[in-house]
Amino acid sequence: MSQVKTWEDWLYHLEPYNGNNRYRCPKCHKNKVYTRYINQLTGQHAPYQFGRCERINNCSYMEYPRQNMDVTSLKHLKTVSKPIKKKVLKYLSKTEYSTRLYKDFEKNYFVDYLYSQLGIKNTESVTIDYLTGTGPEGTCIFPYFDEKGNLVTYKTMLYDLKTGRRNKLKYGRYLFKENRYPIPLYGLHLINKYPDLPIAIAESEKTAKMMRVYKNDYLWLATGGSNMLNVAKIEPIKNRKIILYPDQNQYDYWTSQMIKIIDRFKHIDISISKECEILYQQGKINEGQDIADYYNRNYKYSHSEQKFVKISSKKIQ
Repeated sequence: MSQVKTWEDWLYHLEPYNGNNRYRCPKCHKNKVYTRYINQLTGQHAPYQFGRCERINNCSYMEYPRQNMDVTSLKHLKTVSKPIKKKVLKYLSKTEYSTRLYKDFEKNYFVDYLYSQLGIKNTESVTIDYLTGTGPEGTCIFPYFDEKGNLVTYKTMLYDLKTGRRNKLKYGRYLFKENRYPIPLYGLHLINKYPDLPIAIAESEKTAKMMRVYKNDYLWLATGGSNMLNVAKIEPIKNRKIILYPDQNQYDYWTSQMIKIIDRFKHIDISISKECEILYQQGKINEGQDIADYYNRNYKYSHSEQKFVKISSKKIQ
């Protein structure tokens, strides 16, 4: 029985995202949130009911196609057990991306927001460190490099100049060309530049960049999404001290992922912060907000004094 179970776990996996392959969830019926399972031998989709809804908190539908297994599949394994020729995967061109790097005379609403919130020197530091780019219509580009410095993908997002809030109706998708690698942690290319800093992991790229200034005794990285923390992402930093900073309402899910990470890397030094849950209970952040929202609300950079000053805090109504 154990061999059959191992085979079942291996045969199907969630279809990698390519920018246009998210479907309508069979449970909550919301469109473009459903990931289907595919057969790793044939490349074909499993029946539609087998998949996972990405709305982890609001739906959480997930069905793995174990009941779809049969002896025929096991026999088929023997016929395809010959060495499979691996495709040569291609990274994005770093030379091409370099033309998109932020320059101070360009219009980039997110960087302009950081200037007002963090000050010029702090903004320039994180803009350079995280290799920030500029896209069309004042958008900001967040590149994803792996630990070896290869450019895997990048995400273009639009932010409001005054509030720093993301416009979710425009942009926000990862760019891929031809074959794609798994998406690494955002900011991973910095681990060799700051080898002695413990690593803090947040959800959003914006939070990682801002917290790198607010709490600079950590190297801040980001998963790129609430459901994008996994074992593979932690592999390159498994020997570093790590603390997870989930958004409010994601603590339980990130804890479950942390348990998987600990199970895989037995001696890893990893912990999780409950700070956002506490701040929410105290009325200091709204539902679903993160640690950067607290700092943005309670600290302001004084350009005249060239430092951060504490703002008198009021509970959110």
